[in-house]
Amino acid sequence: MSSGIVLMSDRRVAAIPLQDCGEDLVDVRMNDLKVDDRKRDEAGAWAHARQGVLTRLLHAQSLLPTGLMLLFVEGFRPPTLQRRYFEEYSDELARAHPNWQAAPCAVTSPPTPHHLCEPNSPSSRQQPGR
Repeated sequence: MSSGIVLMSDRRVAAIPLQDCGEDLVDVRMNDLKVDDRKRDEAGAWAHARQGVLTRLLHAQSLLPTGLMLLFVEGFRPPTLQRRYFEEYSDELARAHPNWQAAPCAVTSPPTPHHLCEPNSPSSRQQPGR
Protein backbone atom coordinates (compact mmCIF):
# COMPACT_ATOMS: atom_id res chain seq x y z
CA MET A 1 0.00 0.00 0.00
CA SER A 2 1.36 3.40 -0.93
CA SER A 3 1.48 6.25 1.59
CA GLY A 4 0.97 8.84 -1.15
CA ILE A 5 4.10 10.70 -0.06
CA VAL A 6 6.57 11.54 -2.81
CA LEU A 7 10.08 12.44 -1.68
CA MET A 8 12.09 15.23 -3.29
CA SER A 9 14.65 12.60 -4.34
CA ASP A 10 12.01 10.70 -6.36
CA ARG A 11 12.79 10.50 -10.08
CA ARG A 12 9.30 11.83 -10.85
CA VAL A 13 10.17 15.05 -9.03
CA ALA A 14 13.53 15.38 -10.79
CA ALA A 15 11.76 14.87 -14.14
CA ILE A 16 9.56 17.96 -13.72
CA PRO A 17 10.93 20.64 -16.04
CA LEU A 18 11.88 23.89 -14.37
CA GLN A 19 10.90 27.20 -15.85
CA ASP A 20 11.77 30.57 -14.45
CA CYS A 21 8.59 32.52 -13.80
CA GLY A 22 10.42 35.79 -14.37
CA GLU A 23 9.45 37.27 -11.01
CA ASP A 24 12.02 39.37 -9.22
CA LEU A 25 13.73 38.05 -6.12
CA VAL A 26 13.10 40.57 -3.37
CA ASP A 27 14.62 41.04 0.06
CA VAL A 28 11.96 40.06 2.61
CA ARG A 29 13.78 42.06 5.29
CA MET A 30 12.41 45.22 3.69
CA ASN A 31 8.83 44.25 4.59
CA ASP A 32 6.66 43.58 7.62
CA LEU A 33 7.76 39.99 8.22
CA LYS A 34 9.73 38.85 11.24
CA VAL A 35 12.97 37.44 9.81
CA ASP A 36 15.15 34.89 11.58
CA ASP A 37 18.80 35.02 10.46
CA ARG A 38 19.98 31.57 11.58
CA LYS A 39 20.23 30.43 7.91
CA ARG A 40 21.92 33.62 6.73
CA ASP A 41 24.73 33.49 4.21
CA GLU A 42 27.36 36.04 3.23
CA ALA A 43 25.58 37.04 0.04
CA GLY A 44 22.21 37.53 1.76
CA ALA A 45 20.51 35.03 -0.56
CA TRP A 46 18.62 33.42 2.34
CA ALA A 47 16.52 36.57 2.79
CA HIS A 48 15.27 36.65 -0.81
CA ALA A 49 12.02 35.24 -2.15
CA ARG A 50 10.04 35.69 -5.33
CA GLN A 51 7.79 38.74 -5.23
CA GLY A 52 4.70 36.52 -5.53
CA VAL A 53 5.80 34.41 -2.57
CA LEU A 54 6.36 37.53 -0.47
CA THR A 55 2.96 38.89 -1.47
CA ARG A 56 1.28 35.64 -0.39
CA LEU A 57 3.22 35.53 2.89
CA LEU A 58 2.22 39.10 3.72
CA HIS A 59 -1.41 38.31 2.90
CA ALA A 60 -1.32 35.17 5.07
CA GLN A 61 0.17 37.18 7.91
CA SER A 62 -2.61 39.78 7.60
CA LEU A 63 -5.13 37.01 8.29
CA LEU A 64 -3.49 35.96 11.56
CA PRO A 65 -4.99 36.96 14.90
CA THR A 66 -3.56 40.09 16.52
CA GLY A 67 -0.23 39.37 18.16
CA LEU A 68 0.74 36.48 15.87
CA MET A 69 3.27 36.86 13.06
CA LEU A 70 4.92 34.60 10.52
CA LEU A 71 8.62 33.90 10.97
CA PHE A 72 10.63 33.83 7.73
CA VAL A 73 13.65 31.53 8.11
CA GLU A 74 14.99 30.86 4.61
CA GLY A 75 14.09 31.68 1.05
CA PHE A 76 16.44 31.38 -1.89
CA ARG A 77 19.16 28.74 -1.72
CA PRO A 78 22.04 29.01 -4.17
CA PRO A 79 22.56 25.71 -6.03
CA THR A 80 25.81 25.02 -4.14
CA LEU A 81 24.02 25.29 -0.78
CA GLN A 82 21.12 23.13 -1.97
CA ARG A 83 23.59 20.47 -3.12
CA ARG A 84 25.36 20.61 0.29
CA TYR A 85 22.03 20.10 2.08
CA PHE A 86 21.28 17.06 -0.10
CA GLU A 87 24.74 15.59 0.51
CA GLU A 88 24.54 16.15 4.28
CA TYR A 89 21.13 14.46 4.41
CA SER A 90 22.44 11.54 2.35
CA ASP A 91 25.35 11.17 4.79
CA GLU A 92 22.92 11.32 7.73
CA LEU A 93 20.82 8.52 6.20
CA ALA A 94 23.92 6.42 5.57
CA ARG A 95 25.01 6.80 9.23
CA ALA A 96 21.53 6.04 10.54
CA HIS A 97 21.12 2.99 8.30
CA PRO A 98 24.57 1.44 7.76
CA ASN A 99 23.03 -1.78 6.43
CA TRP A 100 21.33 0.02 3.52
CA GLN A 101 22.94 -0.29 0.14
CA ALA A 102 24.52 2.89 -1.19
CA ALA A 103 21.90 3.38 -3.92
CA PRO A 104 18.93 4.02 -1.59
CA CYS A 105 21.02 6.56 0.33
CA ALA A 106 22.17 8.44 -2.75
CA VAL A 107 20.26 11.69 -2.88
CA THR A 108 20.87 13.38 -6.17
CA SER A 109 19.61 16.65 -7.44
CA PRO A 110 19.00 17.39 -11.10
CA PRO A 111 21.61 19.48 -12.89
CA THR A 112 21.18 23.16 -12.27
CA PRO A 113 19.40 24.59 -15.32
CA HIS A 114 20.89 27.69 -16.89
CA HIS A 115 17.65 29.59 -16.41
CA LEU A 116 17.81 29.58 -12.62
CA CYS A 117 19.51 32.63 -11.21
CA GLU A 118 20.94 33.82 -7.94
CA PRO A 119 20.06 37.15 -6.31
CA ASN A 120 21.80 40.07 -8.00
CA SER A 121 22.23 38.22 -11.29
CA PRO A 122 20.93 40.25 -14.26
CA SER A 123 17.61 38.38 -14.49
CA SER A 124 16.84 38.61 -10.77
CA ARG A 125 17.74 42.20 -9.93
CA GLN A 126 14.99 44.37 -8.62
CA GLN A 127 13.71 46.89 -11.08
CA PRO A 128 14.22 50.54 -10.06
CA GLY A 129 11.47 51.84 -7.83
CA ARG A 130 10.60 48.47 -6.29
